[in-house]
Amino acid sequence: MAQTALVYLFLYVPIAVVIALSFNDSRYAVVWQGFTTEWYAALLRGETVARVDPSAAWAALSNSVEIAIASVILSTVFGTMLAFALDRHEFPGKRLFTGVVFMPIIIPSIVMGISLLLFFNIVGMQLGIRTAIIGHVAFGISFVAVVVAARLQNFDQTLEEAAMDLGANELETFRYVTLPVIRPGVLAGALLAFAMSFDDYVVTFFIIGQENTLPIYFFGMVRQGISPGVNVVAALIILATMLVVGIAQWFQGPTW
Repeated sequence: MAQTALVYLFLYVPIAVVIALSFNDSRYAVVWQGFTTEWYAALLRGETVARVDPSAAWAALSNSVEIAIASVILSTVFGTMLAFALDRHEFPGKRLFTGVVFMPIIIPSIVMGISLLLFFNIVGMQLGIRTAIIGHVAFGISFVAVVVAARLQNFDQTLEEAAMDLGANELETFRYVTLPVIRPGVLAGALLAFAMSFDDYVVTFFIIGQENTLPIYFFGMVRQGISPGVNVVAALIILATMLVVGIAQWFQGPTW
């Protein structure tokens, strides 16, 4: 029990410190001088806050949201289809194909980023938002497929058989029977893919070219030193990520 508590402290105390220092009434991020919300208010007013340029930050945020939304839509559609293929069908090489599905989750991000960069160079695609979306879909599909496949493991297929016996065709059975049952898994997978896309730095760094996303912009600020503005952006990213993951867990619920 004590060892478990130490592990959680090791993981979450630094996060708590970053959030706490974002309310620090000092331009020196590691010297506590009192509580203030001025850094948050200044950022929302569009004022430059300790090396944080609000216009650049909002542009980076806009790119991150655009990439995440586009990749989530594509990842959810194709990831759900992939989960059904793995759960409902037997075909030659299925075990190998299943391993390929898990590969984007397992392999280091830097390897995937370099591989995608080489691929885009070979096919002659100009790096930008479009290539970033393709790269995020490449790993987002795996996360969606894994979550939806877990939901399908305990799905009672006799419900579909009963619906078809009562006259429903395959499309109606999927719409009115299958989809409502697996919807929590689909939504959870989509939200998880959104969180992974929004927070990704390594893969995006290789394939986005001259554009910026929020994690890349944030890393550029950190290289110049830690400041209250950096802590504010970090705290907002942490809270947004925790919110998305929490909603995903709520949608996932118990698996039965």
